[in-house]
Amino acid sequence: MKKGNVLNSSISWLDFSEAERRKMVEIVSLFKERDTRDELGIATIRDSFADLFFPGTSTLQTRARYFLFIPWLYRHYEITHVPSAKIPSRLRQDEILLIDALIRSGESGSVIGQRSGASLHRFPSSIYWIGLQNWGICRFPGTQEQYQRSLDHWNERQKIRTEIDEINQDDGFQLNWDSDLPEKPEGFPSQANFALTNDEAEYLKDRLLLSCIESLLAYLVEHTQPIDDTVHFPWFHPSIEAFPSRLQNWLIHARNFSETIHGAALLYNLKLAELAKNDELASQYHENMEQWYARLHMRQEAWHYWDRNEFWALAARPGVNIPTLSRKFVDEWLDRLFINGNISQPEKNKEMISLVERREQYLKGSRSRFTSKRHLDMWSGASFAGQIDYRWRIARRITNDILEGLSKRENH
Repeated sequence: MKKGNVLNSSISWLDFSEAERRKMVEIVSLFKERDTRDELGIATIRDSFADLFFPGTSTLQTRARYFLFIPWLYRHYEITHVPSAKIPSRLRQDEILLIDALIRSGESGSVIGQRSGASLHRFPSSIYWIGLQNWGICRFPGTQEQYQRSLDHWNERQKIRTEIDEINQDDGFQLNWDSDLPEKPEGFPSQANFALTNDEAEYLKDRLLLSCIESLLAYLVEHTQPIDDTVHFPWFHPSIEAFPSRLQNWLIHARNFSETIHGAALLYNLKLAELAKNDELASQYHENMEQWYARLHMRQEAWHYWDRNEFWALAARPGVNIPTLSRKFVDEWLDRLFINGNISQPEKNKEMISLVERREQYLKGSRSRFTSKRHLDMWSGASFAGQIDYRWRIARRITNDILEGLSKRENH
């Protein structure tokens, strides 16, 4: 069978269990992601920088107003004393209503569950839960399931406190949701769209400045303007020269890692294309590697001054666990890529080819595409082939939503 374009081919679902396929169907239908798998075991490094820049985000998120949709639903259940046992089914019903409402309002492309509808495997409440906690909107410290189970007891405590007029007593009682959360609009969730009001945008901006002040996300919503989709990476932001030196330094390290490790991903796919005897794909990957190699040469000075110790200190900062073998693989790749001031050509370097093959074989074992013809035949033609952007595409849309909401004040 002829493979698709190297960067636009579809995922081969045979790589996954039935449960994993259901998850991936939703991922692909929402975002057209072809490179979500971590074929070379560097996801912890990628995610470390993504969390540093854009805390509370994930690749499954789409729009900023979901950060309000979910607490609006839950706060309504608290106010109306919905029993814990009934919340999961009630939440599912309301999230399906929300899908329909967003579609009816003309929103497209960003509606979570737009294609799957009631058969959706992961609903927005699950996708945004950690982000709601990171942004300080959700004050409950546990999981979504723990929160739902706790509400019977929480409602009972709140009722007792109200009856004995001790609502202000300092007895450790805590609200589950931020007290400044804007009120839900009339008709929600049967009526909804993604457009933030000015008050809602101000609220989300304030939450970021209070909870994630050091992040790039907080800086963008406070100091920049909306940008279009042609800005493919955060280090190409048109206002980057005005960024604080701290953020600029973080972006240098993130860019250096993204650009250098991309060669390993391209090499991996190139060798698979050659092993599969797919000349068309092999030719495309050779061309992609030549373009990648030329881009590295354009930044020759950057590699000379890259402080890799500082890079690792940032990537493996307190609270982040980078596996030893992941760090060893990256260091070996970079050591071989930059030798005596020169840039190696990986596809012509037997040691670099072997390094990539051994890494994949170690991670996949009997499922390695280099040793298992069955798994090679299931290769989609592009696994982990895209350059790392640290969730920038998601963060850019969420940032634009907030900035567009903030601009409404200026227009009135």
